[in-house]
Amino acid sequence: MMLAYPASFTFISDEVSQDPAAVVAFARRHGFGGFELRSMFGRQFRDLTQADVREIRQRADDAGLRVLGCATPVFKCRLDEASECEAHRDIFRRSVETAQALDCRLLRVFSFLRRSDRATDDDLARAAAEINALLPLCPETIRLGVENEASCIAGTGEELERLLQGNLASQVGIIWDPCNVLYVSSFTDVATAGFAPIGGKLAHVHVKDARREIAGPVACPVGMGDVGWPRHFQEIEASGYAGLFSLETHWRRQALDPGELHLPGGFGFSAGGEAASETCLAQIRQMVARV
Repeated sequence: MMLAYPASFTFISDEVSQDPAAVVAFARRHGFGGFELRSMFGRQFRDLTQADVREIRQRADDAGLRVLGCATPVFKCRLDEASECEAHRDIFRRSVETAQALDCRLLRVFSFLRRSDRATDDDLARAAAEINALLPLCPETIRLGVENEASCIAGTGEELERLLQGNLASQVGIIWDPCNVLYVSSFTDVATAGFAPIGGKLAHVHVKDARREIAGPVACPVGMGDVGWPRHFQEIEASGYAGLFSLETHWRRQALDPGELHLPGGFGFSAGGEAASETCLAQIRQMVARV
């Protein structure tokens, strides 16, 4: 599939609204085939009720849309805390049930909370083993995607490459978010450094942007920050990736609290999101047309 708008794109639900009707209307307005589900009804993904899930499925079906990914918080916890790990495995079991109820084929997970400036090989190997251990709980029809995250052990492209070398199972791919690399405080290279070795393992791509500033990165509209999206879209397409790019706006005209960016979700997080996402999509359309 050649990179094209809207065929190659979707968005994360709570970057638009907590109201499923508004999320569905946004998807239809932009010609998307569906959306990626995170928080809704003011509840985090892990707290969605069975009634919530039924309503989401019904609204999506009625509109001819699909839930294209489930953004779980699984393994955004401490690697050495057995009780936390077990609690997250329970979240994963419920997440699989939710994904099956929604006929969703992709579950996002993380690689545990970061323990050093640069991830050690031992931490990455242990994280890979724990992620692989989720697979007996998951049908083969559902793929796991490990997202790089600044607060987690695998935060950069190079760390994702080493995570893959920890013998991640073939059912596990990478959810690549180059903007998250900008938030890894010890990493000063370009955000997309280390992409080439992981390009063949992508399961999904998140699209957002930020500017590096002295006090730390600041979210901004896509294409106006330091990721370098026009060039990176070309690099991703050249890698042979044929999956989806999911807008994860994060930028608002009134800046979000850093805590909300670490565990996004809820009405406060979504406030102002639809207008900000419209701005980002206009930028993306222009960039894709140039690609």
